[in-house]
Amino acid sequence: MTSEFADEARTRLAHLLRMSGPHRALERDRIAAYVRATPDPPLLGPHGIRTSGCPRCRHTMWEQRDIDGEPISVCSRCGHVTRPL
Repeated sequence: MTSEFADEARTRLAHLLRMSGPHRALERDRIAAYVRATPDPPLLGPHGIRTSGCPRCRHTMWEQRDIDGEPISVCSRCGHVTRPL
């Protein structure tokens, strides 16, 4: 059994492979390709995770909070930032 610290240090790929338990190389390759092609989500906050589409590059924007606690959306690919109206 691993400690909580060791479990938190695992990569996203390691977590997904461990959860799915793939036995074939093709399944492992598909999971690895998925991890490379999708952005890492931000830490789960008290408001959950909210996403939207980036108006510039059409990839995933994660809702986060700025230094004042106001909601902003940040694109995981190009870094574009928007503020809700």
